[in-house]
Order: sequence, then structure tokens, then C-alpha cells
Amino acid sequence: MLSSRNLWLFLGVVVLMQFGYPITLWGRVPTMIYTAGYAGMIYFGLNLVRDEKVRLVPFVVLAGLTTLGGGWFSLDQSSRLALAAMLASVGLFQLALLTSTFRFLVRPRAGTTVSQLILLAVSAYLLLGGVFAVAGNLLETSAPGSFVDNGAPDRPLVWQGMLYASYVTLSTLGYGDILPVNPWARSLASLEAVTGTLFLAIVIARLVGAYSSDDAQAADHDPGRQPA
Repeated sequence: MLSSRNLWLFLGVVVLMQFGYPITLWGRVPTMIYTAGYAGMIYFGLNLVRDEKVRLVPFVVLAGLTTLGGGWFSLDQSSRLALAAMLASVGLFQLALLTSTFRFLVRPRAGTTVSQLILLAVSAYLLLGGVFAVAGNLLETSAPGSFVDNGAPDRPLVWQGMLYASYVTLSTLGYGDILPVNPWARSLASLEAVTGTLFLAIVIARLVGAYSSDDAQAADHDPGRQPA
């Protein structure tokens, strides 16, 4: 059975990792601290998966790869290969967590509360943005110039900028400061915008269904109570 405490802790770590990236612009040591934060995502992510009773072995393997990729990048932050390894490992781990979380969200077990489903939905949404950020970063790493930062057109686009751009695209905010110019980059941005919209529609429908089901069950146990 899911633990609300584990859900809150996992969501807290995800928020810190997905939006605390500006500290990596302060130098080598802050970047190492930020990278070490993925240990928290791994720990609470594995606890969450264990609560969902999913096979742990694939997640443990991906967690190990994430640890290795993050450690390598912490020690050699100027290496594009180390950056790519860190991004790929983090992206795969987040994708695995996203898949597990979304599956549980769509088909929750008995006893799962609406508040727990909301925590799962928020976590999955943030993980989705992280996965697309990694995809965009890997595309930019393999084909520099796939994205253009109009705020700093003379400087190469860094991975922190792609993380920001991912959530701007996912939420369909579209400031227009970081633009996809490569055909594959444009395709990826379109896919992210559509996926984000569909995700919200699915989650809203699922939460409404869960609330209606809970309300109907409460009415069955209390004949004098009318469903909302």
C-alpha cells in the first residue's frame, strides 16, 4: 500500500532537483551538491516503487547507472561525454519512475486515496518534464544548434537552459526565448506540448472518476447521504 509520507518526500525531492538547477551556475562545488541530490531521488523513488509492489531489479540497475553517471559528471564537469552519460542515466531512471507512477495513477490499488493520486499526478508531471529535458539536451549535445537561446545567441545552450525550456514547453507557456530550429527539435517540442496537454486531460478524468467512486461508496455506507 502506498505511503503518503513517501509520496510527499519523493515529490519534495523531485521539485528540488527539477527547479533547483540554478545553483549549478555558481561553480563546481554547488554542481557537485546538486548532482548528489539525485541520491535522494533514487532513495525515495525506490521506496515509492517498492510501495507500488513493482519489480525492483530494473530500478536498482538504473539507479546504479544514475549514480555512476552523476559521479562521473561531478568529477569531470567540462566533459561533454560525462554530461551525456549523466543526462542519459538520469533520463532513463526518471522515465522508469514516470512509467511506474503513471501506471499506478491510471490503475490504482484498493485503498488509494484521492490525495495520494494527486501527489502521484504532480510527481509524474514533473518527471515528464525532466524526461523531455533530457531528450532535448541529448539532441542538442549530438547536434549543436538544434535549439537557439535568443537571450544569449552568442553562447552555447547549456543543459540548465534546456531544463527550463522543457517546462515552458510542457506547460504550453511558450515564452519564445529558447526555440527549436532543427526539424527533430521542433518535432520533440511539439510532442512534449501535446503529451503535456493529454496528460492533464487524462489525470483530470482519472481524479474525477476516483472522487465520484469514493463519493458513491460513502453514500452506500450512509443511506442518508446524497452523492455530490
